[in-house]
Amino acid sequence: MIGVADEAQYLPSGRFLKVASLGYESLFADLLWLRATAMFGERYGSSQDWHLWLYHMINLSTDLDPQFRAAYKYGGTMLRIDGRLVDQSNLIFQKGSEALPGEWYFPFAIAMNYFLYKEDRRLAALYMEQAARVARQAEQVAEQAREAGDLDAAALDPRRAPPAYLANLAASLHSDVDQLDVGLSFLEEERRQLPPSAARDAVEVKILETHYLIARRDAGAVIEQFRAREGALPEQPSDVSRLGLSLPEDPLGGRWLWDTASNAAPGSLVSSAYVAVFSAIVRDKGLGSIGRGTHGGQGIDAEPR
Repeated sequence: MIGVADEAQYLPSGRFLKVASLGYESLFADLLWLRATAMFGERYGSSQDWHLWLYHMINLSTDLDPQFRAAYKYGGTMLRIDGRLVDQSNLIFQKGSEALPGEWYFPFAIAMNYFLYKEDRRLAALYMEQAARVARQAEQVAEQAREAGDLDAAALDPRRAPPAYLANLAASLHSDVDQLDVGLSFLEEERRQLPPSAARDAVEVKILETHYLIARRDAGAVIEQFRAREGALPEQPSDVSRLGLSLPEDPLGGRWLWDTASNAAPGSLVSSAYVAVFSAIVRDKGLGSIGRGTHGGQGIDAEPR
């Protein structure tokens, strides 16, 4: 029986398909793209090697139709969704930037990859600056269209309209601002760009988890204030109220407890609701399993163990 990876392996090159399509390149590109998205939706979060064929199919569809904006945008997003195909994601976004140089989202997405997955703030900042430049140029073109009375050219799909904070985000990447706050900005923009899909579900889970990590960071800072004043940790995290301090609300709806994991530092916190909330989410959405996150504490794994 031919598997998913084998099916993609037997697909010919983009150059051959261009010749074989007899002028129907866009139709062939659409068919490949629909097949890729359907297979991704069916197999994401499973143990199957969907990642082996996904890049090949996305690359072929954009070879056939170099103006295929959705394939670049959503294809690049699907490739990076579990953090394993970030390099291939960058290749697709870079290919999109070259084919559609007026699209700010492609350099923005590469910046996101370098920041969230490669932990390279310098390259992330450079690509974010490129996104900001492209966005400014797009706004100038739209303004000129408005002045000329061309309202169709001036109108932008809400998901394509550049956010106002791109330049500020580029500046933040050059500074020592906390990476969780910058990461949340990336993820919220990603959610704004994506249509309802498995990829958007995964991003929404990451946004919830990042809100939790930010709240845990801020709660940890309150614990440190207590320790600095008392010389010791409180018996329970909520006991900080004895000094007039208060912990931020747990966004998961639980309460703050001491993290008893073997690798947790004394004074580390965890939500009492973490396992219940995220276990339900990954079960209902088929996103994988609960594992160890990169910021300490627990996190979401895209692939089941």
